[in-house]
Amino acid sequence: MACSSGDKHVDDPDGPDNPGGGDEYEDIQVVNGKVRFYLREAENSVRKAMGTGERAWSKSLVSVNGKSYAVESDENGRYYVEASASSSGTYNAILTNSGSSGWYGSSAYADVKLPYSQFWAATAASLQSYPMYGSYTKENGNKLVFDDAFAVLDLALTGSAKIASVKVENLAESPLAGYANFLPSRGYLSITGGVGFVVLNCTDNGKCVSLESGTPKHFYVMLAPGDYPSGLKITISDSEHRAMEHTLTTAQLTAGKATSVTLKYAPDADLVFYESFDNFVWGGNIMGGQESTGYAPTAEAVTPGTGTGRDGYANSFEEVAYNNPGSAFIQSNTWDEISGKTVGTSHLMSDSYVASRNIADYTYMFRCQEYQGYLACGTGNTGRGIFQTAALKSIDGIRSVKVSFDFCYQYGSTDLLLFQVVNGGMIASASVDGKSIALTADNSGYTSASGRYIVEKSHVTLPSSEAAVKKWHNVEVVVNNATDGTMLYWAGNDVSSGVHGFYVDNIEVRALGEMGRGSDNLRVLYWNIQNGMWSDQANNYNNFVAWVKKYDPDICVWCESATIYKDNTNSAQASSARFLPDGWAALAARYGHAYTAVGGWRDNYPQTITSKYPIETLLKITDSDQAGKPVSHGAAIQRVTVKGRTINIVTLHTWPQAYGFGVGSADQAASAANKEGDKYREFEIKYICAQTVNNPAYASCQDWLMMGDFNSRSRADNWYYGYPENDTRLLVHNHILDHTNLKDIIAERYPGSFISSTYGNARIDYMYASPSMYARIVNALTVMDKWTTATQSPYVSNFYDPSDHRPILADFELKQ
Repeated sequence: MACSSGDKHVDDPDGPDNPGGGDEYEDIQVVNGKVRFYLREAENSVRKAMGTGERAWSKSLVSVNGKSYAVESDENGRYYVEASASSSGTYNAILTNSGSSGWYGSSAYADVKLPYSQFWAATAASLQSYPMYGSYTKENGNKLVFDDAFAVLDLALTGSAKIASVKVENLAESPLAGYANFLPSRGYLSITGGVGFVVLNCTDNGKCVSLESGTPKHFYVMLAPGDYPSGLKITISDSEHRAMEHTLTTAQLTAGKATSVTLKYAPDADLVFYESFDNFVWGGNIMGGQESTGYAPTAEAVTPGTGTGRDGYANSFEEVAYNNPGSAFIQSNTWDEISGKTVGTSHLMSDSYVASRNIADYTYMFRCQEYQGYLACGTGNTGRGIFQTAALKSIDGIRSVKVSFDFCYQYGSTDLLLFQVVNGGMIASASVDGKSIALTADNSGYTSASGRYIVEKSHVTLPSSEAAVKKWHNVEVVVNNATDGTMLYWAGNDVSSGVHGFYVDNIEVRALGEMGRGSDNLRVLYWNIQNGMWSDQANNYNNFVAWVKKYDPDICVWCESATIYKDNTNSAQASSARFLPDGWAALAARYGHAYTAVGGWRDNYPQTITSKYPIETLLKITDSDQAGKPVSHGAAIQRVTVKGRTINIVTLHTWPQAYGFGVGSADQAASAANKEGDKYREFEIKYICAQTVNNPAYASCQDWLMMGDFNSRSRADNWYYGYPENDTRLLVHNHILDHTNLKDIIAERYPGSFISSTYGNARIDYMYASPSMYARIVNALTVMDKWTTATQSPYVSNFYDPSDHRPILADFELKQ
């Protein structure tokens, strides 16, 4: 190799006697068959930007043209190697350290691992041992400048969310990462096999990565260099299960360089929920069939009970079969161990696994397993699986939403896919692959607190074999009256032994708009608030007030509107210490109601009405026309005049016990056996109706509402209960339906649906309307939202937070 002529000026701040210093160079010289190369990392190497820190040269290893050389330092502290002279004048070098061998196969030129599963902080730290490559160039002379052979996407994000994942997909589907060879002639990694996506897991041990509104946070993703004429899709997901997408068209990625993309993280305003399981990267791709590629931390065959201790942040370079899942059952296979809990509080997989997948807030992942980019539910054994999300807390108020998801039946399925909207929300329409599906009693309905849609197999293509490439099908349902307590649920429809499994991906919920209230709205809210809102009593009713303000009703009716017990106990307060009902004026003022009135108050359970409009009490009912037979919790007619329309509101709360009123403890069992509690309620309702809606004194009144806790069942729901036609539990509502013109608002608007008004399976709270008022209904629902979802009180076992009943809300259009 020709030596330097010696007449070239070396602009070297360390002086001409210090070859290898500064930005200029001296050309290489062959001395005794050796060539000295001074060692450097590229000044702007992408790994430095990623935070790998300074190299420990004394612990580094360098090979030149396939031969390893010790790294030495001269008297000036500069590091170099003395390499054998090349007769061809070609010098190709690799920079490694003692931990580098895990990144490649037989040499750093072959089977180099370009991870498709990357991690915030951990992947950057591991790059200290990732091989770098350099070669002799005349421009660098006697310096070997090492650079990275992979490309980097530098995603600079601002915003206010916590990021859980960044996924980059090649829209042409050719590999972006996996295994590669280094080609010195090209100077970059060339993929030999792998997958067409890369995921940067940002869960960071459950904390996720917080964005700032002003200062960009950089997310670095290692990718295969090359041209991508079809473009790259970037999907960014956050800890609250929302996401945004951005597409790089005709992307070109250069080895050792960062392609910068600056974005403000701002999911679409209508996006309520998004889950595409982007952090699910382990396991085979059973949807892609037997020719597809998948990786996992180990090559072992995973069963429902194996691999439970896997660290969720483990590297995954072992190729696995297409039908090998990436996890065991995420939760225990025993339902009693997880019922009523969440994935975060009860799981079979490791804590780090749950944190790494951002799934701790999900309700159930029962018999669910990870596959490459999607969830398998119920595919691991002969029992059905269940996947249920957390509450969709991004829903604001009462909304209509569109839910879409992709799914595929497991090969050999003997079951149907059951999709449910849990805790409020009525399924209004459904489609499969864009084809509208008629909702029937067989494929849909509503029971207790869940709306359902069953996906029939006639609408989809079933897999021809386990090994075959499978087809995703898209399901869309429109859901009305969804709230921030609404959850989504997938399961097999059959509970018997069989092949129940399915795969699910790309779950998306978008808000379609607030449920209509009418142009001249009257919103009426009824709720049995359990012992005077005892649940929030110690909190100065702050949660209760905020909840009422959220829905902004014009008129409220509260059952059990007196405070009875001391804070967080079932010890009775002295009457003089009870805030309610006397304090209702002060409490109602906090949520914007200037008017209050208490109904027939004869015991601890009165009804109170509050309103934005003046209230006139027409009648208070405590006793009946028969001695010793009072109306147990009282009743009343309260008149509210709204925009010129006079509305008479009957409030009531009937006798709650199975035995009759006034029966002593010794005779209560016999009384209950004789159905005297049902008969007493019938007596009460007959008297109340006679004094109110059927009273000739009010014959001129057209607009009536009747509401309360009736402590009784209706024959409108008897298709669900299955009681005999003459069952005494139906007596109360038989009288209303047969002897008044009042309409049961919930039953009339949702025929064939059973909507529980309690935390259990009982509809005992009702709102009735006269025909003139019923005709003005715009919307009505039993409210099931995040705050009103009943949970057992930690203080008193038979009390519930915030109540053991659910509210009923109705919107009326008053415009003439």
